[in-house]
Amino acid sequence: MAERLWIRAGTLVTPRQSYEDITVVLHDGLVEDLIPGGRIASTPGEEVIDARRWIVGPGFVDLHVHGGGGHDTMDGTREAVDGLAAFHARHGTTSLLPSTIAAPAEHIHAALAAVSESMERPNTGARVLGAHVEGPFLSPEKRGAHVGRFVRPPDREADRWLWEHLPIIRRITLAPELPGALELIRELRGRGVLVSLGHTMADEELVQRAVLAGASHVTHLFNAMSALEKVGPLRRLGLAEAGLVHDGLSVEVIADGWHVPLSLLKLIVRAKGVERTALVTDAMRAAGLPEGRYNLGGEEAMAVTVRGGMAVTGEGGLAGSIAGMDQMVRNAVRALALPLPEVWRMASLTPAEILGLAGRLGEIAVGKAADLVIMDRELEVVATIVDGQPVYRREDL
Repeated sequence: MAERLWIRAGTLVTPRQSYEDITVVLHDGLVEDLIPGGRIASTPGEEVIDARRWIVGPGFVDLHVHGGGGHDTMDGTREAVDGLAAFHARHGTTSLLPSTIAAPAEHIHAALAAVSESMERPNTGARVLGAHVEGPFLSPEKRGAHVGRFVRPPDREADRWLWEHLPIIRRITLAPELPGALELIRELRGRGVLVSLGHTMADEELVQRAVLAGASHVTHLFNAMSALEKVGPLRRLGLAEAGLVHDGLSVEVIADGWHVPLSLLKLIVRAKGVERTALVTDAMRAAGLPEGRYNLGGEEAMAVTVRGGMAVTGEGGLAGSIAGMDQMVRNAVRALALPLPEVWRMASLTPAEILGLAGRLGEIAVGKAADLVIMDRELEVVATIVDGQPVYRREDL
């Protein structure tokens, strides 16, 4: 039986409020107790972390991440998935969904097989919850950084990889206007997959049809999607606005300051609330690496240049972010002027709720997973703990 880990928190963040001087007791991968007053009753051999100078909160849950630290899901190896999971753990993420891109079927198959392998290993970085399939079922007009020749409608025969790997696919992003897409939404939702709308030209009526079919989330709001347009004398909503006004849809935002102006983040949170807005990184391979040229998703055809804090394709578009979740939280804190627990919720409990995993992830509560991040007062990561085991420590801990 694993020894207990005791953490004395100067500030403990929960989704509703923060508390001062609380001891968190972790045992067998779970939060065993929360003790006011910072009392410690450890026995010899049990580690005590003194975090009285710092903030302790639930680990971040990233719904959408392609890579980081030189690794990419589409490299198609367990080592790549493990590598990106370790990289994002250094930025406070304790659970994530490695994401694919539009690619040949055999490449997606290899990537999903690698995700499956990584899920079976002990956690040495962030926990791999399953896969997010982003592509190939995307609109050619809104494909973003996805390679155009690999974007297509669903095809039962060509998509055998999808059904083979369905047990580990937690989420899929698709464009509902594609032939067969609404039928696919119904089937996937019926089999427990989170269906997200994105990379689409859909208008509000089609968005409603997709929601009725089972879609419940919007991929990187305000990026690669339809928006308000003039039709005759009237205005017609696109997914960007429909995502804000439809209560049946949660949304995710890449809060790196490039994909969405941080001033717009205020509008999103006012419309959806922190309970329906998740922060995501959409990070790619170059996250954490120097400026230069990289490829996206292992496809040399989609070269990406990293400069000035952005990853830019040859066509001039953004190709995911190069930031960790800690940066998204810092940006949101500055932009929103909300209490820290409300901002933190968008990176922890809200994404867990969107995935249907709030029963065990997303907050520090007795009986839930012992997934924590310790941050200093500038919201830089000091330590990350997954299943009660530290997977990252800063030198001063």
